[in-house]
Amino acid sequence: MSIETTPSSAPDPEWERLVAGYLSGREKDPAPPAVVNTPDPMGDTPLVPAWTRTAGGWKDRAAAGRVNSVRSFRRWMRRQATQHGHGAQTFRGMRRTFLWIQGTEGAQVAAARHEVQQAQRDYKTAKWAHDRRLLPGKEKDKRRTEMEKAFGSSVSAMSKYKSARKDARIKRALRGAAALAPIAAAEGTGFYLIGGPGGLLATGSTLVAFALIGRRTEAGEIYNDRTAKIGDGDRMTDDMLDRAFRDAGIIRAEQAIIFRSPVIQDGRAWLVHIETTGGVTVADVQKKGDALASALGIPRHQMDIRKEGREDQFSFWVSMSDPFGRAVLNPLIGTTDKVNAWRSGLPLGFDKRGSIVLATISDYSLLVGGTTRSGKGMAIANILVGAMLDPRIRVRLFDGKGTGEYVGIAESLDTFVRRNPERLLQFLKVLAAELERRTEILVDLGVSKATEELLEQLGGIELVIVDELATYTVKGGLNGQYAEEIVELLAQIAAVGAAVGIVLVLATQSPKVDVVPSRLRGNCSGRWSMRVESATASNTILGDGVAGDGYDASKIENSKSTRGRGWLTTPDTGFIEARSLFVDVENGDLRKAAFAGLALREAVGRVPGRCPDPIEDRLKVETGVSMTAGGPIGNGRVETADDATTFLDHLVKAVSSTGRGEATRAEVFAYLAQIDPQFERGADESDAQYGSRVGKLLAAALTADGVDLKAVKVATADGRESRGYRLDDLHAVR
Repeated sequence: MSIETTPSSAPDPEWERLVAGYLSGREKDPAPPAVVNTPDPMGDTPLVPAWTRTAGGWKDRAAAGRVNSVRSFRRWMRRQATQHGHGAQTFRGMRRTFLWIQGTEGAQVAAARHEVQQAQRDYKTAKWAHDRRLLPGKEKDKRRTEMEKAFGSSVSAMSKYKSARKDARIKRALRGAAALAPIAAAEGTGFYLIGGPGGLLATGSTLVAFALIGRRTEAGEIYNDRTAKIGDGDRMTDDMLDRAFRDAGIIRAEQAIIFRSPVIQDGRAWLVHIETTGGVTVADVQKKGDALASALGIPRHQMDIRKEGREDQFSFWVSMSDPFGRAVLNPLIGTTDKVNAWRSGLPLGFDKRGSIVLATISDYSLLVGGTTRSGKGMAIANILVGAMLDPRIRVRLFDGKGTGEYVGIAESLDTFVRRNPERLLQFLKVLAAELERRTEILVDLGVSKATEELLEQLGGIELVIVDELATYTVKGGLNGQYAEEIVELLAQIAAVGAAVGIVLVLATQSPKVDVVPSRLRGNCSGRWSMRVESATASNTILGDGVAGDGYDASKIENSKSTRGRGWLTTPDTGFIEARSLFVDVENGDLRKAAFAGLALREAVGRVPGRCPDPIEDRLKVETGVSMTAGGPIGNGRVETADDATTFLDHLVKAVSSTGRGEATRAEVFAYLAQIDPQFERGADESDAQYGSRVGKLLAAALTADGVDLKAVKVATADGRESRGYRLDDLHAVR
């Protein structure tokens, strides 16, 4: 089972071609592409983004622009509350401009004023001393001289003070003119050219200039994204990534990350191609994924790291929102046309980047594990939907849970058994013999592996699904005597079966070593672990020690929104995180696919129970019972005698055969007529007579079985209302 990916998040010609392949009943080589005259024959237009060439690309870009605008506004609002807010910057710019205009002349004026005040005090002191009476003549003359000297100093100080004030006014006026002239010029030009709006633009320009002048705080700091995180709505930048890689402990002082491309916006995500230095490998980065996600302020599953050839080069992709926060419908739901599962593959899930994960039934077996309600059953449903639409596939299902989950599609299954480990062991022994038969055919042909051309000669594709492996592989319990042999046969078939067209899909909700032994897991190259309870359980599915490398399914949150999410590894994809596509089983999506599969198989003569089946035919010879289409009573319970089939069992088969989960009385009568001649319509019976007679026969048969069942309103195949029976009601009275 190989895995390929193809984009689904936006229209893509390659994806459209692939989906068209699903809906094509003919298999032929594609027509060669038409040669057109183009000015760019090499497709070398690196300066033209790919999104500009499609309407979907423009739509995604517009949506991303709206998201970025909202986030930028929120980030701007958060900034305004800090000292780096634009209001604070503008105020600082205006204050600094005012201080520049004021200059340092104020200090000179203040010094001159202080000298004047001191000189005046000296003069007053000298004059007071001179004006005293009763002084000798010589002392009087001396004090007069001191008074005159103080007066001269006062006059000189006043002169200097006036000069300093004059110089300060002139210089301040010049600086003020220098500062105000551009503002006045801008305002005048704006008013002159476009009036009021021009004045507003000029005012805005002035405020921007003041904000630039005040961009540094009083401590000299400039606003940067040192604390910016993608989770806070900030843009991804080179500086942010460098800081995050260092904070996460991925690179140290002497190491660095080299950006092989600019940081670009890829739809609703950021994408950059990175190369590491100093011996740091891609595996080292992946191991520190949790710490790196924390440094960026995002959940781990919003980040995707993929190796690009070399050990030191990778693509780094970060989603702006939860990439698994939406349900993606399986694209095969509703189609009735043939699918080529061998070549094109079956849609199984989607990865973080929105690409559909395709499983081709040709290369290896798949092991799926997860706790109850983790989405494991949805993975099985996706495989069943695709397998039903390829009539070359014989679908053999062993339901270890033993519930009625698959009873409604039993008619479309080549083998359907509920529980019963003994029957699985018998089946695997016959399947192992079939594997040997196919191997000998390939040996005779001189090839080592089946090809699509050889499938018909080999006998088609055998798809064996075992849902709830613990029922069959645990040694303890009532059926433990079969476990060891079952495990050994499963391991052998998983090892070489895919090469001859025999593929296993094994699922369990008990990922323990005694349920999935290492020799069985080791032969399943495809592994998918949904949410589990512990790292040990995750390693049981994915492989020893991989949880320590960052691939730990126990870290998936336990919530409804994470159902179907898990770590998937195949030889084609490596380890990726993926989520199952959605199949609405409760509303009949699986039954619709099964009914379409019956029609496709009828067209090629491969309807279960109506064509040769070497495996079930052999088992019928050995055990006396065939479990084709759920066995004699159609519900997966192994019965060896024909009298074990009750009338209610036939009624269940009749309703199941419609594929709608319900059937009208006319459809039931037509089915029963194939089993019992008394339900056939007489040549001269009218509709009313036939309906009345056969209705009484049906009621009598149900009464004989002790069943009280009344006809109810149901929908016909074309949507009209009629009377009939529902499959759920039949199971309820069983």
